[in-house]
Amino acid sequence: MSAPHPGGVLSRQYRARTLAVSSTFVLVAFAGLAMSTVMPIAVQDLDGLGLYSLAFGGFLTTGIIGTVLAGGWSDRRGPAPALCAGLLLFCGGALLCGLADAIVPFLLGRYVQGLGGGAVTVALYVVVGRAYPAALRPRMFSLITACWIVPSMVGPPVAGAVAERFSWHWVFLGIAALGLFALLLLAGPLGRLRPVADEGADEPAGLRPLPALAVALGAGLLQYAGSQTGLARLVASAAGLALLVVWLRPLLPAGTLRSAPGIPSLVLLRGVSAGVYFTIETYIPLMLVNERQWSPGTAGLSLAGAALTWFAASWLQGRPRLPWPRERVVLAGALIHVAGAAITLSGALRAMPAVTVAVGLVVAGFGMGLLLPGVGVLTLEHSPTARQGRNSASLQLSDSLSSVLLVGLCGALFNAAHIAAGRDTAAFAAVFGTALALAAAAVLIARRIAVPHPEKKRNHATV
Repeated sequence: MSAPHPGGVLSRQYRARTLAVSSTFVLVAFAGLAMSTVMPIAVQDLDGLGLYSLAFGGFLTTGIIGTVLAGGWSDRRGPAPALCAGLLLFCGGALLCGLADAIVPFLLGRYVQGLGGGAVTVALYVVVGRAYPAALRPRMFSLITACWIVPSMVGPPVAGAVAERFSWHWVFLGIAALGLFALLLLAGPLGRLRPVADEGADEPAGLRPLPALAVALGAGLLQYAGSQTGLARLVASAAGLALLVVWLRPLLPAGTLRSAPGIPSLVLLRGVSAGVYFTIETYIPLMLVNERQWSPGTAGLSLAGAALTWFAASWLQGRPRLPWPRERVVLAGALIHVAGAAITLSGALRAMPAVTVAVGLVVAGFGMGLLLPGVGVLTLEHSPTARQGRNSASLQLSDSLSSVLLVGLCGALFNAAHIAAGRDTAAFAAVFGTALALAAAAVLIARRIAVPHPEKKRNHATV
């Protein structure tokens, strides 16, 4: 571990890797916001509105596999190879989406993108944990959040304009080209990072590929079940749940599913909160476009506003001297997040102006800006160096799996209540109501994230 340096994250010692990490997150931010903006147009153009949740959830499902493989690979070889491989897959998936003329190849491209996206995210977390001292990690998380600002202002309107004037296909093709350019810029600076000496050669049990493949398949079956009816739904749901019950445990820290204090609760909180926010973010553009007849570019401005408040909150939590313990800052973020979810639910009602939904997302973004960086900082702070890869992967796995399951559940609720575009108030209320209930549960989890006293840790041995 590098020693703290008074010059900060942009000093000569850290500048190259900081710019490399920041550039990658700029790409990820632009791609995510741009694709969310044009997704309603793409799925309708490909006659796949019933599979809308799969276009998002499938990305997260394959991301589970990418996360696990990249976590073990980063521990053994350093994060650079996993990051480069992940970017190649992400670009390849974007290319497939851009060339797709039917919903099936489009979904295939999204799944390839997810595989690469999962690898990129966990590799970047390992970079932060390995390449920066503890005193600089909050600043790095703030800087990472700042990387969303320009993409949040540029991505949605540019993507909407390209889709309206040319075609949504060009949005995905442009992302593929930008990803390849970023890969060329990043290879040198990150190639100098190596594995730490005390890790050994053995792959941690929690990072073996077989459980990840099984859990990803289970999550995928649940996503598929949400878009089906009758016997197909029952069979897919039963098989998916069985795979999760059997294979989920090895992928998470002991005590995660019962919210044991410390890292298990941090991992669970990351998953539940991210799942809620991702679900709300996924369905707001669809609601504003289909129900309130907003243009895709205008609907995308709600994503931009949320990114701005997310950054503002992240900057506040990244200050060198916080007036409160970081655990209390995370709890405050969870409370603000649930308030945003409540505002979003109220905006689904026809009696409320459409902008209410966007306001809810903006408020929720501020809460997430306090919550998620704090969870990342606390997890790295309480993780031995030899387990930073595994615990970082656990955070991302929890994030992806919770988002997959919640998007799948909400997809089933939406399809069950769906009538027609412009008449789906009940369907969107079901989605946002479910998100609100889980956001409230996240507040209870946030009260348990303090690391327990050493003599109490022996009580946290099972999931």
